[in-house]
Amino acid sequence: MTTTAPTTTGRVLVVILLAQFIIVVDSTFMNVSISTLVADFDTTVTGIQNAITLYTLVMAAFMIAGAKVGDIIGRKRAFVIGLTIYSVGTTLTAVSPSLAFFMLGWSILEGLGAAVMLPAMMSLIVSNFAAGPARAQAYAGFAAIAGIAAGIGPIIGGLFTTYLSWRLAFASELLVALFIFSQLKIIADAPVVGRKPRFDWAGFLLSAAGLILVVLGIVLASAYGLFTARTDVTVNGQVLLAAGQVSPTVILVCIGLLVLIGFILVERHRYRRHRDTLLDLRLFSIRAVSAGSSVQLLQYLLLTGAIFALSLYVQMELGYSAIQSGVTVLPLSLAVLLSAAISGRLFSRRFAPRSVILAGFGITILGALAMGLLARDATSGAEFIVGLALIGFGVGTIASQNQNLIMSSVEPKRSNETSGVINTSQNIGASLGTSLAGALILSVFVITATSLIDESPAFTQSEQSQLDTAVTEKAQIVSDAQLSDATEQLTDDQQAAVLDINAQARQTSLTVVYAGLAFAGLLGLAAALRLPRTPPLSQRPAEDADA
Repeated sequence: MTTTAPTTTGRVLVVILLAQFIIVVDSTFMNVSISTLVADFDTTVTGIQNAITLYTLVMAAFMIAGAKVGDIIGRKRAFVIGLTIYSVGTTLTAVSPSLAFFMLGWSILEGLGAAVMLPAMMSLIVSNFAAGPARAQAYAGFAAIAGIAAGIGPIIGGLFTTYLSWRLAFASELLVALFIFSQLKIIADAPVVGRKPRFDWAGFLLSAAGLILVVLGIVLASAYGLFTARTDVTVNGQVLLAAGQVSPTVILVCIGLLVLIGFILVERHRYRRHRDTLLDLRLFSIRAVSAGSSVQLLQYLLLTGAIFALSLYVQMELGYSAIQSGVTVLPLSLAVLLSAAISGRLFSRRFAPRSVILAGFGITILGALAMGLLARDATSGAEFIVGLALIGFGVGTIASQNQNLIMSSVEPKRSNETSGVINTSQNIGASLGTSLAGALILSVFVITATSLIDESPAFTQSEQSQLDTAVTEKAQIVSDAQLSDATEQLTDDQQAAVLDINAQARQTSLTVVYAGLAFAGLLGLAAALRLPRTPPLSQRPAEDADA
């Protein structure tokens, strides 16, 4: 096994962590710039939400294939190719004239580049750090920087959007990428053990299609509803599903799951015939991999869901600017930084990783419940400090342990494939966090608003029916100022009633979405209980490992 000299390992780790940082920060730093992007591209909140979701969706759909590409062409070469694609994408995003170009550069090209880079980066840790404490600390840092990037992303986005431009935020990523290019010579390549496998095109097409259909279905829940379609689903003017029928979310998710079952069957068939597979399903017989992947998914679902929900609330309910929104999320960011440092150095020496992860989910659940309670009467972003700090500390605690636990439980030659599984879970979680939070907010908003309209004495029965239809068919979270402009034709009493209903429905939506995130935390606890009670050999003290 080739490893770099001790004098250069620090520089290698900095380069790898910088690459991880720009990839993960991309998934959260535009959450606080939603209103600015809506205005710049003359689009809707749902359009920007879809762009945010598509970035992580592309990574999730192509991550396993990206890992296999690294096995075929070499991990360092895959990293360079991925970084090149990513650089082209961030350049196009910075100069994009429309939402379509924005999504092409950010959501698709950057997502594809990241899908090739991330698995290669985790394998490069194996080739550049000796087995034992050095490699374990590198993995811990790799996991921690992801949580930190997700946490401080909103602050970076807020600063750029408020004082410079969101375009310069993407341009700065290009500068980081150019620095990484200049440091490639110090990174030792990860040797490919054995023969080079052939690419499994059937497995790739099935896995990518299945993942895209599942997450796309959930994304559409924001526009059409989770279970029942709020409006007609049309394509080129033709009605595919009428309002009141089953939601496209249900249809697409079910089809996607069937495709993924087909993927599993194909991979098993290829394995029995001794043919190369896209993914070795035997990995999931390792408890640390199967349970740890679920933990990774739910951890990032919680983090991105919490950030998106609060960012949307403070911008639309409290009228906060991008920088104010970023500052509001600051307690979460600082808590992630603090917990990643404490948990990685202090708790890991005294407690098993499983115990630390369980504690992290417990803290996160308390934070989500606190956020839900605070949302009912909050008049300032400062009132969310305690809840945000708890969520950040819990997520940082989980991040400091889980990835290292998984990677230390598999042989080095399987690191690339395992990293593909981990990063796929992470990006599915991040994608679902944003999309499910948005879908749940809009669904609860419609239910609450229509109920309050029907109970309001300010409107006649006919007016109530018209307002119910308008809310259902054009469901969006809007600010009081936007709503006032849209309801100028109403009387003063009616306009006041509409504003009050809008505010109550928004607050109820945020309360419910954080209750949903608390439930996701309970699912995380259940997944973490399946983790091995004792750490793998590579994490145990030397005398235990020798024994």
